[in-house]
Amino acid sequence: MQLDRTHIAIRVRSLSEIGDLALLMLRRYPVAVTRAFFAGAAPWIVINAILLSFLPMRIAADEFFTDDSLSDLIRYASWMSVLVVLQTPLAGAFSTFYLGQAVFEQKPTLRHTFAEVWKLRWPLLWILGVKRLAIPTTLLLAFRIGTDSDIFLDFVLPWLIVILAAIIRSNRPFVPEMIVLERCPLRSRSSNVITLARRSKGLHGPMSSELGGRFLTVAGTSLVLTCSVYYSMIWVRGIATSNWSTDFIAMVVFLPLALWIIAAFTVVVRLLGYLDARIRLEGWEVELAIRAEAIRQFGEDAMTGQSGSSRPRLARAGSRLRRPTVTPPPNQATEEAILVEESDSDVQTTPVEIEVRP
Repeated sequence: MQLDRTHIAIRVRSLSEIGDLALLMLRRYPVAVTRAFFAGAAPWIVINAILLSFLPMRIAADEFFTDDSLSDLIRYASWMSVLVVLQTPLAGAFSTFYLGQAVFEQKPTLRHTFAEVWKLRWPLLWILGVKRLAIPTTLLLAFRIGTDSDIFLDFVLPWLIVILAAIIRSNRPFVPEMIVLERCPLRSRSSNVITLARRSKGLHGPMSSELGGRFLTVAGTSLVLTCSVYYSMIWVRGIATSNWSTDFIAMVVFLPLALWIIAAFTVVVRLLGYLDARIRLEGWEVELAIRAEAIRQFGEDAMTGQSGSSRPRLARAGSRLRRPTVTPPPNQATEEAILVEESDSDVQTTPVEIEVRP
């Protein structure tokens, strides 16, 4: 692994640049958003179909489109959207790991990806499944199969769940990356171990307001993209078959497919946002360069300190590397991590110590 040789330039990006880069990564790594993502989404797709398919079937059985049919249609669309939103972090665990490895010029196989993520199944299920409401909501709908519409349970409760999930995710959006890529433990008896709660507070706290604004922007954009994909499918079918109606196929196939396609895109955007947050707060590009040089100087033994974390660690605890005061010639392929004004003489003359934690 060449830590200073990545397939994407490690630099600070705006949200619009992250969106553009996400589109490029979809083209560069199609396996991550087709086979890897939909392998994780397949169980949820089947479960959602079992839970909600009785509603389109009931609508199709009606001779005329009545008020009850409209109620079932709204109920189906609302709960299907809520389920996909809640299940996306779990479904995207495979593609998150795949892209995290591919950034460093690695070519992980799907078998290796599944094996590594399977080792983390219990933290993923507990944090992303239970605490972030995906599994409780699924169990709730299991008891609602075949029932009539209820104003609170089917029209008020979905929006309450979405609002609660939005508050949690906007404050802690990068928890999936911390579990899958950094492998932070949920708890530890040692005070020196960085647990998931400590890591989440350290990374999310300084950027809480900006992360909230980004979350709302991505959510609004995802809604527009979902509608665009769905109505594109309706348009293609209408041109081919002259069927423009919202029938059983449109509800059972087109709507879930549009939701999951955009869900795959949001997983890539979230991963790039995680990388951007680490660059902004931790100088990640400088850390990668230092660790890559340590590996070249001392060999792979410098990586033996890695245990349960995807971030490379040096073997000796508390080792310090002093950055040389002489600035190396710039590399045209990358950009500087920190821009210093020429008038800032203190920064130019004072050596900087960077501590690499074990």
